[in-house]
Amino acid sequence: MNQYYKGGILLTTLLFVFLFSFLFVLVLEDFQLTQRFTQKTKDYYSAKIMVSMFLSDVKQEQYPLEKAGNQHFSTGTLHYEYKQPTLNLTVQLKQTTYTFQEKYLEREKEKVQIQKEQIKSEK
Repeated sequence: MNQYYKGGILLTTLLFVFLFSFLFVLVLEDFQLTQRFTQKTKDYYSAKIMVSMFLSDVKQEQYPLEKAGNQHFSTGTLHYEYKQPTLNLTVQLKQTTYTFQEKYLEREKEKVQIQKEQIKSEK
């Protein structure tokens, strides 16, 4: 009963190394996918916020809407082209470009003006 097992452990060790390497690669890939998704989501919503800020300024008549133009923000640049009734917006963030389309009619300006006058008259 005092016999020692003289088998090699090389195969067992290789299997454990392969198993842990495979698990490490899976965890690393999941981390990278999560990071990419988070960054792309952040950039998308930054672009949407830029578009919302621009449309808010246009509807409040902060400056006149021309046929084409640019607006610079701290995170990127917004380029617009106005072909009635469509406003094409292109946002450049870092190395990514987002394109949006909004319907914008001149009548909306009149509605905003009427609402402002109604608020003033109520006061």
